Amino acid sequence: MVAVDTAAPGAGPPTGTPRRTVLRTTAALAALGGLAGLAAGGCARPPEGPDELEAPLAAARSDVAVATAAVAASPDLATRLTPLADARRAHADALAAEVRRARPDRAPAVDAPATAPERPASAAAAVTALKTSLGAARDAAGALALTTEPHRCGLLTSVAASCAGQVTVLG
Repeated sequence: MVAVDTAAPGAGPPTGTPRRTVLRTTAALAALGGLAGLAAGGCARPPEGPDELEAPLAAARSDVAVATAAVAASPDLATRLTPLADARRAHADALAAEVRRARPDRAPAVDAPATAPERPASAAAAVTALKTSLGAARDAAGALALTTEPHRCGLLTSVAASCAGQVTVLG
C-alpha cells in the first residue's frame, strides 16, 4: 500500500489542537459538571420547619375527628357525616404520604396522634362547625395549590374541590 500525501502543496504540518483532543476534553468536562451537580444535590440540606402540607393535613384530621364525634353524639347524622369523614381521612392519608415522601425528617410530626375534639353542643352546631372548617380548608388548599410545586398542585386542588363539594352537600 502506498501512502498518498493529501496536503495542499506548500502547506506545512497542521497547527492548533487536534480535533480528537478537543472532543475528549469537552466530554471530560461535561462528565465532571454532571458529577458536581450530583454532589451538590446530595449535599443539600432539607428545608427547615414544617412542611407546607402539614396545615392541610391537620385540618383534614380535625374534620375527621369532629365528624366522628358528631356522629357519636347524634347517630342521625351518620348518613351525612360518615362519607365526609371518609373523604377527609383519605385526604389526610394522601397528604401525610406526600409529606413522608418529600420530608422523611417530618414523619414523627406527621404521625403524631391528633387531639380529640370537644363534644358538639348539638347536631346543628356540629354541621355548622364542619361547614366552616371545610370552607376554610377549601380556601387554604386552593391558595396553596397556586404556590406549591406542580406535583403537589393536583393533590391540593383535589382536596379543595372535595371540600367545596362537601360544603354544598352539608348546605
